Amino acid sequence: MTEPSTSATADCVLQCEALSKSYPQANGRLDILNGVELAVARGETLAIVGPSGAGKTTLLHMLGGLDLPSSGCVRVNGQDISALDDRARSRLRNAELGFVYQFHHLLAEFTAVENAAMPLLIAGQARREALGAAAALLEHVGLGERLDHRPSALSGGERQRVAIARALVNQPACVLLDEPTGNLDADTAESVHALLAELNREYQTSLLVVTHDMQLAQRMDRIYRLQAGQLHEQVA
Repeated sequence: MTEPSTSATADCVLQCEALSKSYPQANGRLDILNGVELAVARGETLAIVGPSGAGKTTLLHMLGGLDLPSSGCVRVNGQDISALDDRARSRLRNAELGFVYQFHHLLAEFTAVENAAMPLLIAGQARREALGAAAALLEHVGLGERLDHRPSALSGGERQRVAIARALVNQPACVLLDEPTGNLDADTAESVHALLAELNREYQTSLLVVTHDMQLAQRMDRIYRLQAGQLHEQVA
């Protein structure tokens, strides 16, 4: 079990304490996570690696409030996610967290700029302002000429850049990324690596990446390995 580092707790945006997750089975209980401790400081970048089936995505979903733990707690900017009702938890996710997945999950019927603006539109921001903010961010990630293209007209790397812009458009405290380069070729993955590093420096948004891509993991400030239900920090 890894204790939160002093640097992380000084200005913590995302934290879990004694986090456990288990599922009932016919012959007992399946334990996925067992007393996980983690703290993410503002502007910090972390990678979580480990074998397939270790529970990395389960952990990410609980950190993002998409699933609730069997025990323990998750705090986003000091707020305990488990203490909130579904509506309040959704508002907190939309305001404080961004999500990027291996598959971009863009909405096919909407343009790139509309997809990127979605968190702001959901939050009730005026459409013109939301689209303007999304357009500026897409311009920043090199898609200024693709604003009105639907996902079917974009390459895999371009779709992932739209997904990254969508995750950042509301200026969240932390972005959670689940295998963000897992569906990309090596050259495109490298461009995504560089983009994430640049956006982290510019916006000081924390990044928590679950990945099998060790080149991406090694660009993070810290690397943790999830094994046998617990996190262990890897020392360089």
